[in-house]
Amino acid sequence: MNTGTLYETVRKQGNMKTNKAMRNLLNELAQSIESINSNLFNPTFREWDNCIIIDASSLKEIDSIEETLYQDRTHLEASINHYHIKDLRTGIKLISNWKESLKLNYPKNEFILILSSTIEGEDVVIRFYQFRDHELEWIKLNDLEGYKDEAILVIEILNAVR
Repeated sequence: MNTGTLYETVRKQGNMKTNKAMRNLLNELAQSIESINSNLFNPTFREWDNCIIIDASSLKEIDSIEETLYQDRTHLEASINHYHIKDLRTGIKLISNWKESLKLNYPKNEFILILSSTIEGEDVVIRFYQFRDHELEWIKLNDLEGYKDEAILVIEILNAVR
């Protein structure tokens, strides 16, 4: 797959936003893919106190958000639903799989998926959380260029009913 094709594949994700640093990385992306736990490519999402999370093991003894250190459900999801990986290409594949799985399993929910890295494309982090009108956004969707030290790609899964 050449880099132009990869960039177009990412663009077809719909409701996607990037900052300039991420566009530069996508245009220069090398042919590599990291070996990663297959469970991350096909995650099993769990519902917990109106949250959608990948790994509920840290919450198994807790009954509600009020018993956690998180200020709200958005921050809990963004914190728990994140993974560090080395390879940007793997991150793009992973976030694409998560998007499809979330849309399939939770068709009425709205989500924000984020792939970020250093300007050089290192220390890749992917995460997601649900969009909630009544909670502060975790990432400034209307100011991605404000993140000067990060390359950022955001995919929004929005309902047409909105």
